[in-house]
Amino acid sequence: MSDEIDAVADWELLAQISLGYRHLSDRLMEQIGMHRAPAGVLCRLFLQDGLTQSELASQLSIQGASVTQVLQRMEEAGWVRRERDAEDNRLVRVYLTEQGREKERSITDQFMKFQEAVFAGIAPRERAFLRQLLTQMHQNMSRTD
Repeated sequence: MSDEIDAVADWELLAQISLGYRHLSDRLMEQIGMHRAPAGVLCRLFLQDGLTQSELASQLSIQGASVTQVLQRMEEAGWVRRERDAEDNRLVRVYLTEQGREKERSITDQFMKFQEAVFAGIAPRERAFLRQLLTQMHQNMSRTD
């Protein structure tokens, strides 16, 4: 019975962390007039400009159609531009515009505030270990799909 109680407690704790993580993230992004999805796309492009739409979908773990909708809104806002790949016409690559690049500092600042709030009192070694555990959990969940 103890294993069952632990399983329920683990599930509840992870659900609460997930919900709290999203809530805090949304609140911090709202402070700079952003939403989670475009902020995620911008962050990926800050790291590697010129990703394809399918690469963005994969890296963000969202459906291709959802990426298309987000990119349409971001294009209208002037943050990104989409271009056909020069070598493979089937691929569409996404690039930051100057306006999109200007968002980097404010988004990065908000992510740093987020990290400070979430990881307060947790040592760097503990964070590294937590990252390993969460990565393993993510891989385990990916295998169940």
